[in-house]
Amino acid sequence: MLAIIHQIPLGLIETDSVGNIKQINAKGVQLMLPLFIETKLAPTNLLDLLKLIAPELKAKLEVSTVETGNIINQEHYSIKRQNEEEGKKTHYLFSVNKLSTDSFMYTFDDITEMYKKEKLMSQALQDKAVEHSKFEIASGVLHDIGNAVVGFGSYVTRIKKSIEQSDIGTLINLKLYIEKQNSAISNAIGEAKANALIDLLNGVIVNMEQEKMDVKQSINEQLNIISHIQEILNIQRQYVKGQSSDRLPINLRSIINDSTAMLLASFDKKGVQITSDIPIKVPPIKGDRTKLMQVILNLMKNAVESVFSANVPEKSVHIVLMVNEKSIDISITDNGLGFEGINGDHFFEKGVTSKSEGTGLGLANCKSIIESHNGTIHLESNGAGLGATATIAFVIE
Repeated sequence: MLAIIHQIPLGLIETDSVGNIKQINAKGVQLMLPLFIETKLAPTNLLDLLKLIAPELKAKLEVSTVETGNIINQEHYSIKRQNEEEGKKTHYLFSVNKLSTDSFMYTFDDITEMYKKEKLMSQALQDKAVEHSKFEIASGVLHDIGNAVVGFGSYVTRIKKSIEQSDIGTLINLKLYIEKQNSAISNAIGEAKANALIDLLNGVIVNMEQEKMDVKQSINEQLNIISHIQEILNIQRQYVKGQSSDRLPINLRSIINDSTAMLLASFDKKGVQITSDIPIKVPPIKGDRTKLMQVILNLMKNAVESVFSANVPEKSVHIVLMVNEKSIDISITDNGLGFEGINGDHFFEKGVTSKSEGTGLGLANCKSIIESHNGTIHLESNGAGLGATATIAFVIE
């Protein structure tokens, strides 16, 4: 029996009432002897050691009124070792039983690795819960924004219908009637006044028609913007729902075409001409369609804003997709502001932005997404005022 106890994989120490060690098994020697050595104590009295490494445990033993039986059951104590880095500790699990007035049995084990694993698991579960909460909040926000956009769109549509039902037709009929009755009206109020009345109606009709055209154009632009916002919201909803993690075969040509279609209203509004050179057949790659669309949309929007800010006479953005032997390359080139004196990859660092209202997160996120797809992304320019080119390269597996 003593041989079995000696080899048991838990530390066992029997002491008297003042802590003097009577017996200790092999595991107990392995766990406690280094602590005695570090504290420069003789390995004879356990309570002297506990006073230094686990004073809370010693205090509980001192105030215990148990005559016989369990005093401490599976309690966790953190111990700072001399050879450990700052902030790191060794973790022990202690149980203490009073066998008689002058006999105490200490059972203990080093649970440091288990503690670390449990802590990592707990942190992972907590992080997952936080992310889930963020997704729920984001989903609610997107839902509210979507409802607001739908409501705004319905009001714009009502305005459009109201404009189409304007009274210009009534004024035209009134003008035609006055022209037919010109002789009678001229006799009543004079020819000059009759002609002036017709000219006045003509002027009002022309102005109303022009205003109607302007308002209709503005309304159509608003409806295009609403449509664009709804498309972006749909992409974000897919991401929030977790569909963005799927890695399925996708066609980069389709992603570029869809992104271009979504930004057509923005291109037209800012007078930017977009051209592309994309082969009909493009090998599929495995990826997250939603996230890759976010990258292409971000790069295209940056190109449009750069061209618009540069105020060049012919604003253009050119997209090229090339299928090489070992990669598929996408380049987005603009004739906008450009830059000089710095490495373009600097813009992909978090917090770096050339926009006064920017956060510097857009391109950093783009880089992260592309690299997660086994790709690279770079930004180059020949100098200030000479535009820039963003290049993405996906490795063909």
